[in-house]
Amino acid sequence: MIERGRAATLTHTVTSADLAAAHAREAEERYPDVLSTPALLSLIERACANVLRDAVGDGQLSVGVTTHLSHLAPTPLGAEVSATATFRDIDGALYWFDIVATDAGGPIGTASHARAIVERSAIEARAAKRRRAQ
Repeated sequence: MIERGRAATLTHTVTSADLAAAHAREAEERYPDVLSTPALLSLIERACANVLRDAVGDGQLSVGVTTHLSHLAPTPLGAEVSATATFRDIDGALYWFDIVATDAGGPIGTASHARAIVERSAIEARAAKRRRAQ
């Protein structure tokens, strides 16, 4: 069982693949050369998964279920960003976390995130079934 207050911090240096501009798929799309919200979310999810690592058994993994994210400030290419995830509580099958993300200038984001522990084979079988339905 994970204790309330258990935390993990992950740090990442912003690369060109992390920039909002990297998500453009058409010439008319224009996004800034700053850390994208999807890249921030990825770091947040990884930090939460890190807290849960000891609770995940053989053949299991944790998956993100819901996120409430506020991306508060831009972070430039090459900057270090950190996300600290703190386990808040368990509600049914959901493990809830509070997260604060920062760069050298201070806070850049806050989030509330829930994860569930699932059987890897079960979730991959569900995905395969959806693929066949297409």
